[in-house]
Amino acid sequence: MTHPRRTRLINSSRVIYRLWLEDQLSRADLASRLGLNKSSISNIVNGLLEREIVQENTMLDSSPKGGRRAIGLTLNKEYFMVIGMEIRSDSYTAIAIDLDGDVLFSETEPKGFTACSFDEEISALIESLCRRLASLRRHLLGVGIGFSGIIDGESQIINRSVSLGFRQPFDFKTEVASRFPFPVFLENDANCGAWGEMVFQKKRELKNFLFILIEFWKQYEALSDQPQPTIGLGFGLNGKIYHGSSGQAGEFKSIFNRDAFSSKQVALPAGTSVMQSETALRDYIQEICENIAFLINTLDIEQVFIGGNIEPFKSFMPQMLRMAIEGNSLEHSAAHCQIQFSSLGYQAVSFGAAALIIDRVLMHIEPFSDDVASQSSRLSHLLSDA
Repeated sequence: MTHPRRTRLINSSRVIYRLWLEDQLSRADLASRLGLNKSSISNIVNGLLEREIVQENTMLDSSPKGGRRAIGLTLNKEYFMVIGMEIRSDSYTAIAIDLDGDVLFSETEPKGFTACSFDEEISALIESLCRRLASLRRHLLGVGIGFSGIIDGESQIINRSVSLGFRQPFDFKTEVASRFPFPVFLENDANCGAWGEMVFQKKRELKNFLFILIEFWKQYEALSDQPQPTIGLGFGLNGKIYHGSSGQAGEFKSIFNRDAFSSKQVALPAGTSVMQSETALRDYIQEICENIAFLINTLDIEQVFIGGNIEPFKSFMPQMLRMAIEGNSLEHSAAHCQIQFSSLGYQAVSFGAAALIIDRVLMHIEPFSDDVASQSSRLSHLLSDA
């Protein structure tokens, strides 16, 4: 039997999500959308009004039948904030955003992270950010973290990360997230980019899309000692982020790299520095485009987003990818696919990590597993007395 308090917590979070999704609704609209009676909605809304999470706004237009006009309800934009981070082996980027995606705080700082001290270092960083952001006087919805690695999103276990040196499974939920009274979630960096597009383009209802993350900090060429770009893919399929059967969806190795024992992502010759040669960079992007064109056509992807360190190839990659899609298509057309750069650039991962929190805490876009659903509401740290 469902506990009344838990039901109230869940329905309160449903009201918050619905107002976030549709901007402004009346009490009657909320009752209709959520399948609740007007009395239940009134009780929930009154509790949220008392906490100033929800506010009464301008009058909504009256219905075609006439009669009394309804009071509009909106979320208090200044109530919540979400923290998103991208963790690297040599630095981090952290942002705080509101529920509209407006950035309230942003910083990128040099800071090394390794597997051997990850739990203490990441916990200390979260605590530091919370202390410094207390001056914003907002309620923290949660903290999302993205980095390069194979992550089991359901169990929150890091299975492997070359860039941070994780060679054995690491239980992030137990070792880090359990230390905090608010939700803390971990996700693969390319998947975070996909989360950012899906959550904050909610009104477009993205279905089948691909997020391409290209960055230049994770890997150095041994011969040249120069940074080499790396690529990760995030898939949105049927309106959900696709992780694969073992959490490895989006791992990339070029079909042109036929060395079965090579861990290189592309087939460029050793010693080639794409950062010092325009020709090498174009060859690298061309190889990526030819690989991705096959996926786009085979999966019938309708939207492609490119994020990360986009400036070096921003001027030519979209056209190169479009031509590769046309060349791989039986119809010699790329008309079915729109290609664009993420507006967030190098902040795409940290922004997407924050978007993941909005989805997970407001309980909508991806339903919780039975294990997660058995826990108290993800908003319980803010609505415990509601």
